[in-house]
Amino acid sequence: MLAQLANMRRLLGEPYWRDRMPETGDFVAWGCAGFVVLTIVAYVVFEVLKRWRVGLRLAALDESLLSDGGVTVETITDAPSGSAIVPGVPAELVSND
Repeated sequence: MLAQLANMRRLLGEPYWRDRMPETGDFVAWGCAGFVVLTIVAYVVFEVLKRWRVGLRLAALDESLLSDGGVTVETITDAPSGSAIVPGVPAELVSND
């Protein structure tokens, strides 16, 4: 009975980590996993900050968003009365020059 219990523990992986020094492969695997997790966290933080800044610029009615390369303007719906939205026609910036 005791031998069966020992075999079951070995199958479940309990003795695998006990009484064993970590090998180089373990450090490499943990390093790669840590790098991937930190990269994903950094990407999420960057995206949240970017969207927060765009939201602040929208709230401030910053017109430079129209010419910003990092922002894609899909639809502008604020227009004078009598205007119509025509699909497929690109918007052009009208200046007072």
